[in-house]
This record gives sequence, C-alpha cells and structure tokens, in this order.
Amino acid sequence: MKRPYYLFSSGRLKRQHNTLALEKTAGERLPDDAPEDEGLPSSHPDGGRTPFPIESVDSLFLFGEIDINSKLITFLGQQGVPAFFFDYYGNYSATLYPRENLLSGRLRVQQAKHYLSPKKRLTLARTFVEAALFNIERVIKYYQPRLVGEAQQETQVTLQALVRDRDALPLTTDIFTLMAVEGRIRDRYYKLWPHFLGKEVASKFPMNKRERRPPSNELNALISFGNSLCYSTVVRQIYRTALDPTIAFLHEPGDRRFSLSLDIAEIFKPLLVDRAIFRLLKTGEINSKHFEKHLEGCYLSDAGRKIFVQHWDERLSKTVHHRTLDKKVSYERLIRLECYKLVRHLSDPAGNTYQGLHMWW
Repeated sequence: MKRPYYLFSSGRLKRQHNTLALEKTAGERLPDDAPEDEGLPSSHPDGGRTPFPIESVDSLFLFGEIDINSKLITFLGQQGVPAFFFDYYGNYSATLYPRENLLSGRLRVQQAKHYLSPKKRLTLARTFVEAALFNIERVIKYYQPRLVGEAQQETQVTLQALVRDRDALPLTTDIFTLMAVEGRIRDRYYKLWPHFLGKEVASKFPMNKRERRPPSNELNALISFGNSLCYSTVVRQIYRTALDPTIAFLHEPGDRRFSLSLDIAEIFKPLLVDRAIFRLLKTGEINSKHFEKHLEGCYLSDAGRKIFVQHWDERLSKTVHHRTLDKKVSYERLIRLECYKLVRHLSDPAGNTYQGLHMWW
C-alpha cells in the first residue's frame, strides 16, 4: 500500500536501480537565507544510506536539505510521485509536480468558465466559506460543554455571530466580502483558543492574534506549519484528479501557487490542523522546547516538526463512517472525495450541485 514519506534528514536523494535511496549527510544545516550560504550542500556525506521501494511511495515531503538530479526527477515523474519541499523554517516552498496523467480538456474548460463567470464563481466561493464556517462551528460546539462561566458565555456569543454571518452568506455579492466574513469569524474563533486549551496550557502558549509572516509566537508557528501541511496534502489529492490546481474560486489565481488547494484547505483546516494542535499541546507532546527564534519570528524546531508530522500522518489515516458511501473512509480520503464532488459540479452544476464537507461526527 502506498503512503507519503516524510524525510527530515539532509543528503542526496537518488535513484538506485529501480528504487529510491537517501544518502545522508552529517553536519548542521544552514538557514536558506543565511548570508554565508553559497547554494552548496551545508554538510558532507556520512556514509549512511536509507533505501525505500518506489512501489510504496505515494508522495515525498522533504524537510531536510535535499540534493536531487535530473535522473531522480525523471524517475519520480515516471512513477507519478510528487515531491513537496519545505524550507529551513518549515514553510511549504515548492512542489516537484510530475507530468499530469489525468488530463481532461473538457473539465479544464469548465473550470475556467466557472472562474470567469462572476455568478458561478461566487456560488462556489460561498460554498467553500459556508463549509469552513460550519466545521469551525463543530469544533467550537465540541469544546463548549466543557467550559464554564465567562468562557462559556464568550463562546456562545461567538457561536451566535458565526451562525448569523453564515446565514447571511447568500446575501454576499462579491469575493472580497466573503473573505472578510471568513477572516472575521476566524479572528473570533482564535480568541477562544485559550479556553479550549485550558488555563495551564494557554499560559504557556498565548494567542494574541494571528500573525503569519513571520509567526510571532509558538501558537502562530503551529498554525502556520499545520496549514502548510494541509495545503500540500490537498495539492497531493488534487493531483490524483483532472482538476487544474491553479484555477481557484475563493482565492484569486496567481503565479507560482496552487490556488485551488487554498480553497479546499479552508474546509479541512478545522478538522485536521486545529484539532491536531489542541491534541499535541494538551497532551504535552509538543512543548516550549520544540520552538526556536529566528529573524524576529518563532518556528517549530526539527524535533517539533517530526512530532507534528507523525501525528499528522496518523490523523490522515483515521477513519469515519461515511453516511453516503456506507463504509469507513480515512480523513485523507475525504479530501479526495471533496475533489471528486467539485469535478461533478463543474461537469454538471444543475445535476451535481457542490456542497462542501460538513463534519457529522
């Protein structure tokens, strides 16, 4: 069974006969933006080699400093294995995307038409935001019964505002307003996080406000890293369909980014990223020693990223009984099913109207 591989060691990834091998290096990795960096490997081979069969590789997530050559790129392309690169600070930076093998000119034309039609685009954008707000509401309602006093009252006020804004989504007339609504609710939602985490954990990991570039504190660092994993995971699932990842509806398509992954990730961040953060902090699996300060920002250390990724991989494998399919499906499979629903909508909007995933568990 194929699965994603997460590589944290530095070295050279190469084709070895008809499989893959990582020739590890020893030494400290330099930051990608270090003044003394000359674009050469930061360390030298230590003789260690880790082989793994290409038949078991669904995708590669590269967190170390990895050297590759054209032979490897060709091999990965032939095998249909995408590779996702993360920089020194754990930010998702690039994708090595194999040549597309699930091409559909008809679907691509329909996807472009839906973007170019203000009415059709707005319909899909509303659906992404509505599903994202619904899933945020589910997370809030999960924790609300565990709260008392002022914390529960504040949570109830946020829930009322969320429901009011969600019910008013059909009245929105432009994308900018939609994104403003989603951003406003997320800001209120983040202010509830200290209540969800509990006083002891919240005192160690305060949440003042969401800050991204760079993350200002430990909680912002966790959100940024988790979101990067979510975006790249969604890209991996989009690649398994005929969707064009560059044509989006809520987020504006731009250069050098897969905007559609940002749209779909909005739906899954409450389930995958936010709940992962709550779990890792409340159990103490990630604590203050797993963070580092760089360039006026705060980032997960290498050890912290390994812990997060291990939990992430386990979370993607968790299953839930799908009410329509009447069988258990993994959280990761839910992302693929979301892509399929979008494909059906683009092909036949009247007969297969898209509705974003609503958590039912």
